[in-house]
Amino acid sequence: MIKKEDIKVDYDRSIVSISSSILRHYDINNEYKSLPILDELLAQDYQNVVLMIIDGMGSEIIKRNLPEDSFLCRHKIADISSVFPPTTAAATTAYHSGLPPYASGWLGWMEYFPQYSKTIELFNNIDYYSGEPSGVPAPSKTLIKYQTIYEKVVEAHPEIEFHKIFPDFEKNGVKSFAEFCARIKTETLSNTNRKIFATYWTEPDRTIHQQGIDAPDVKEVLIDINARLEDLERDLDDTLIIISADHGAIDVKEIWLNEYSDICDLFERPPALECRFKTFYIKPGREKEFETLFADYFGQDFVLYRKQEFLQSGIIGNGRIHPVVEQSLGDFITIGVTDKELRYTLGERKVDHMMADHAGFSPSEMTIPLIIIKKKK
Repeated sequence: MIKKEDIKVDYDRSIVSISSSILRHYDINNEYKSLPILDELLAQDYQNVVLMIIDGMGSEIIKRNLPEDSFLCRHKIADISSVFPPTTAAATTAYHSGLPPYASGWLGWMEYFPQYSKTIELFNNIDYYSGEPSGVPAPSKTLIKYQTIYEKVVEAHPEIEFHKIFPDFEKNGVKSFAEFCARIKTETLSNTNRKIFATYWTEPDRTIHQQGIDAPDVKEVLIDINARLEDLERDLDDTLIIISADHGAIDVKEIWLNEYSDICDLFERPPALECRFKTFYIKPGREKEFETLFADYFGQDFVLYRKQEFLQSGIIGNGRIHPVVEQSLGDFITIGVTDKELRYTLGERKVDHMMADHAGFSPSEMTIPLIIIKKKK
């Protein structure tokens, strides 16, 4: 069993390191360490640098679903760490901002903001517990807005073109991975200008959540991604593609906190963040009671921290703490270390069942690949 002292994150070989290498390549100062192996590749000065995030494609997911001689396996040069929590909101933000969650303020899928007394889904500005629009300014565009690494690059080097290729939930997004690869090919070959790309794809994460990490459809998704990237390589010119994931995943068993009325009676407000990384807000004077009950019910599956202990642990990174971090974290923070996750509802919104999830601490969630596709003139 993973104990509290075992929960450490290697931020010097992590998502943040990838972004630091990119910033370093363009002579932009950054306080976090870069990856030497990636620094060497970037030093070859490719015309096109493409950062590709494939959601949920952790190292264990690849290992379980693709053969060792597959294109992605052959092109993997290292395993590195996600940030904590290993979840899309925190981890994709780490790529795009070059900051760990401690410094970005992006702590999880749904974050509590005392300014609004609401737990808000960061990507879509929805009140998590009601499922309705939050009715307040989107925190992603106000309280936790950040300058992207791409904005920094173009600001320092105006001659460099920036291209963004995302799914169709964004303006001018793509509808399939085939279109995703075709856009990369077209835009890298469009002219001889230097370019930097931010690219992101939603699978296999979506299918993993719905069906589990070993589902046949997950394998089919990865086989398709693998084949289309192999085809793309043949058409590239003077391009470096840095491929990784935001996190991996594990199959999970759900525990509904609503079934534990003695614990729920201690809540000052509903818990927030994630199902495997949850923060609790406890009625004043009831903290010890919560600690005792939590240990009795869930102590084998979750590690429990008090707020200040957690902030001092370095688990969510270091640097200059973002102001919302201390505001958004409650009295206690829990991290899933087995296959369990804690769910909670107010009954106002239909909640989907999860076969697999992430945001806890396990190698399958935390370990992600560094895959390189390169083609020089």
